[in-house]
Amino acid sequence: MVKPTITIGGVTHEIKTLTGKDWRILGEFINADIQAKSADYLEKHAEFIAHFFDGVTADDILNLPIGDIMPLYSAIQRYFTQSISTKLEEISKNVPTDGAA
Repeated sequence: MVKPTITIGGVTHEIKTLTGKDWRILGEFINADIQAKSADYLEKHAEFIAHFFDGVTADDILNLPIGDIMPLYSAIQRYFTQSISTKLEEISKNVPTDGAA
C-alpha cells in the first residue's frame, strides 16, 4: 500500500500514522458535502489535507499547483480505505471459528 506523500520546499512529507480520530475527521469532511462552486472549496480541502501531514499547513497546500491538490485529497481517501480494508482482513483471518455456519 503506497502512503501518500507531499513535497513542500524540497522536503518530502509522508502521511502520518492514522488514528481513530482521523477516521472521524474523514467522515465529517465527506458528510459536509463541500460543493465545488463554493468559494472556499480549495481552502477546505487544503485544511483537510494538511491535517494528515506533520509540519504542513493549509497555506503550504494552497501554494501547490492547483492540479495537485485534489489528487492528493483522493490519495488520502484511498489510503484510508486500503488501511481499513487491510486491517479488517487481518482481523477476520484471526477470528477463531467454531465450525457453525
